[in-house]
Amino acid sequence: MSNYLIIFGKPRYLGLLENTEVVFKSGDRVIVESARGEETAVAAGPITSEQAESYRVDLTSNGNEGVPRGGEPSFQDLRFVRFATLEDIEARYLQEQDEEQILVKGRELLKSHDLEMKLVDVEFLLDRKKLFFYFTAEQRVDFRAYVRDLAREFKTRIELRQIGVRDESKVVKGMSPCGMPCCCSYWLNRFAPICIRMVKEQNLALNPTKISGICGRLMCCMGFEHNNY
Repeated sequence: MSNYLIIFGKPRYLGLLENTEVVFKSGDRVIVESARGEETAVAAGPITSEQAESYRVDLTSNGNEGVPRGGEPSFQDLRFVRFATLEDIEARYLQEQDEEQILVKGRELLKSHDLEMKLVDVEFLLDRKKLFFYFTAEQRVDFRAYVRDLAREFKTRIELRQIGVRDESKVVKGMSPCGMPCCCSYWLNRFAPICIRMVKEQNLALNPTKISGICGRLMCCMGFEHNNY
């Protein structure tokens, strides 16, 4: 029996399938039950119990970076339901198309509420019984009236999730200054603290436009080679 790291949700949350007798290959599409409900996910690969505990500790102690804000565990224990079928994958594709239209409508509704928040993306669960809205905000926002309007418009359960600016980059999947997709959007599965000292010790130019990612923070790659210096 093995432990597997699982990636799920648009913000690329991390979860663990523990002591499972099912064998997964990296990239397998699966249906899992998380604290949010049943949803599609991707198997990242097998990990040891020590690595799983490292993820759990890092995500809990790393402030708000990469942590879902809504009372859910930062590193979730998941339950395997089944491998995703072609019908599941097709249903998820159709959901993504609907989500694009819902995002546009959600932003239109937001304008009438004059709230200091930015709507980043939306996501259905597999059964469409819950719709998540991801947003960023500098301060605490009272969005209760906005949620009521969303529920009235889309006729389903609405949950808003505040994410950080680094998490926003994971969701929107933009291009980094090097010309490649942002590392956090396709392979980097947890954020590590980056400080200006790392930049100085590598003798890199202290030009904010050169060392900052699209999130406005120091680029994660500043830490990739830091130990060699």
